[in-house]
Amino acid sequence: MTSLWTLGPLQVTPYSLMILLGALVGAGLTLWRRRQALGALPWVILGALLLGHVFWCLFNADTYAEGAEALLLYLQPWKGGYTLYGALFGGLLGALLGAKACGLSFPDTLDALAPGAAAAICIGRLGEYFSGQGFGDVVELEKAQFFPLAYVTLQEEDYVEWSYAVWFWEAMAALILLILLLRLGRKVRRGAAAALLLTGLGVSQILLEQMRCDDYVRITTFIHFSQIAALVTLVALFALLVRKHRPGWLRGTVSCVTLTTAFLAVMCAEFVFDKPQINPWMYLSTFAAAAAFAVLLHLQRGKGGLLPGLMGGFIAVILFLLHALGEWEDGNLLVYCFMAFALLIVAETIYLNAGTEKECL
Repeated sequence: MTSLWTLGPLQVTPYSLMILLGALVGAGLTLWRRRQALGALPWVILGALLLGHVFWCLFNADTYAEGAEALLLYLQPWKGGYTLYGALFGGLLGALLGAKACGLSFPDTLDALAPGAAAAICIGRLGEYFSGQGFGDVVELEKAQFFPLAYVTLQEEDYVEWSYAVWFWEAMAALILLILLLRLGRKVRRGAAAALLLTGLGVSQILLEQMRCDDYVRITTFIHFSQIAALVTLVALFALLVRKHRPGWLRGTVSCVTLTTAFLAVMCAEFVFDKPQINPWMYLSTFAAAAAFAVLLHLQRGKGGLLPGLMGGFIAVILFLLHALGEWEDGNLLVYCFMAFALLIVAETIYLNAGTEKECL
């Protein structure tokens, strides 16, 4: 990574400046919308920086150093890297401590921080362009070699290599989240903004992290830390919302069935890229999730849920026909569509149980 200048042990790079810019924009946006969150901001920033680096070290320290030097990396945040979900967990912990120290409501503090967090993530993802990370597979088709679909990752004399611009797509996902958060009205439940941020971030990370071919933080050879962390976060959020809003045994059971089958479809789709024999389980769980979600929409929205339920079922049928008839030449792209559909069901299921509008549930 190109270093602009050196300040003692610190190497100032374009990527680090983008991270700093993201933190400043996020803090400014938070104070502009809710100045009372000022007391919690230092806790949040410190927690994000520390745990973001610690989680990176947990999976990478032994790769870059040995023995005592590997342990020293934990105490040197200016060396090595960071993980998004490590920073997110650190920010949540910092928000909890900051809210208690300042006598603030924890849910209100999270809601105040949500738009700023989305802005910081968006700018940080854009900064990945300068770090040489965030790229996907090489794009062979010349018609697809254009930005923002792809960008140049290697150029030597007459040879130019294009790769998918995953960093840009993740930045745009965060930007969409930011717009949705800014458009949230005042007639929402406490914690709705935080739930929207965690849900949108979780489903987009599970989908887009699969496309990365860079030095992503991994648990095993092909399992991404961000995907597992996102899945755990979504499950925890869902459990918290169900416990808080108590939707009743029928709606609660259907919600659990929907979420479980949708997550099964997502996990099977993840493994299909390496183990195609899992295909039948992906198809069955996707159909089950679509059916359960249609029932949940009817229970939750009555007649108003009929049309979106039918649309979801129609999309599921179309995907299965495309696979059965062999009309989709790119098998990986079809699997991505299955994964995206299942993740949409996950997001909508959590949204329904979040009871975003005050009159819901």
